[in-house]
Amino acid sequence: MASEAIAVANRSDRAPDLPVSTTLAADVARQIRLSVAVSRTPSVISAIRRTMSRHGIGSARSFRALLAVDDALADELIDEATVRETHFFRSPAQLELLRHTILPQFSGRAPDAPARIWSVGCASGEEPYSIAILCKELGLPARIVASDISRKALAEAAEAHYGEWSLRNISECLKRRYFLGEGSGFRLRPELTRGVSFTKVSLGFDRLPAPERSLADFDLIVCRNVLVYLKTIDVSRVAGELFACLAEGGWLLTAATDPPLSKHAPFETAITCGGIAYRKTTHLSADRDPPRLNGPNR
Repeated sequence: MASEAIAVANRSDRAPDLPVSTTLAADVARQIRLSVAVSRTPSVISAIRRTMSRHGIGSARSFRALLAVDDALADELIDEATVRETHFFRSPAQLELLRHTILPQFSGRAPDAPARIWSVGCASGEEPYSIAILCKELGLPARIVASDISRKALAEAAEAHYGEWSLRNISECLKRRYFLGEGSGFRLRPELTRGVSFTKVSLGFDRLPAPERSLADFDLIVCRNVLVYLKTIDVSRVAGELFACLAEGGWLLTAATDPPLSKHAPFETAITCGGIAYRKTTHLSADRDPPRLNGPNR
């Protein structure tokens, strides 16, 4: 048990207490496969201190040793160090861009050739399920892969059970259509959850594309509020990997707070109603009119 391992480590550790330094925080982040920008180091230090205090771990040496053998402790630290604020239909401008411009480009797909979509940093699942609802409303067959570094977040996402706060941006019509009341909350209907699968991915550490994990050939990747937390060197690497994960003509959407990616990979870029949109150009793009990227007519 994790608690027993922690107790044994504390009894056997005779080394003096060590401060949680910047160097230690970087080493611990690397140990749990978490890429962290320099600006986020204080948050990681605070997360380490809270986790050590909660378990009564007296030294950094014990803590690092335990992280190597205790997955539950590592997951707990990851949850402390990462931001998981999300809700359904977040970022309305990008959702309008998806609804009216990007997703319709995949219309006409047969059920056995669905659009392939990846939600990166999915937290508790509101983002990929929001996209699933959009696809359902458009009659678009889709297979959605959702990933996160936190196993706890992925388990919550797979449950697909949410409170009122998570659904605050959803209309009553859509709530009735796609959710079932359950206890004090709501559960997404099975016809939506069946189209979404979840997997653990550590950006900056896992090698991508990974076709053996169905992490390749995406028509759309949504990677919002993730890259802003990565080390600069990892942003460059991950940009190239995301580009390689797209099918020809595929799209990548990030958040306004995320770093620009065009200098790191040969994306075609466009300024849209939902911010910068990136595209993996195809050999056909020169022969076609560029898609309108300003959302619906007003």
